[in-house]
Amino acid sequence: MMDGMMGGTNGMMGGMMDSSMMWMCILMLVGLLLLAAIIGTIIYTIARRLMSKSSVTDRPLMLLKERFVKGEISEEEYTQKRKVLTNK
Repeated sequence: MMDGMMGGTNGMMGGMMDSSMMWMCILMLVGLLLLAAIIGTIIYTIARRLMSKSSVTDRPLMLLKERFVKGEISEEEYTQKRKVLTNK
C-alpha cells in the first residue's frame, strides 16, 4: 500500500514526474528551435545586406568596364562615367 502512494510505477507522483519531464523536453525543444530560427534570420539578413551592397555598386562599374574593353566607348567616356558612378 505504501509503495503505490509514494510513487511506484502507477503512483500519483510517478505520473506527475513523467508529465513534467515531458513538458520540460518539449519546452527545451521549442527553445532550441526558436534559437535556431533567430540565428538563421541573423545570418540571412547579414548575407543579404552584403550581397546587395556589392551588386549595387559593382555591377554598373563592371558593365562600364566591359563596354570599354569591347571598344563601345572611348577612354574619355569611360573615365567620365566612372567618376560619376564612384561619386554616388
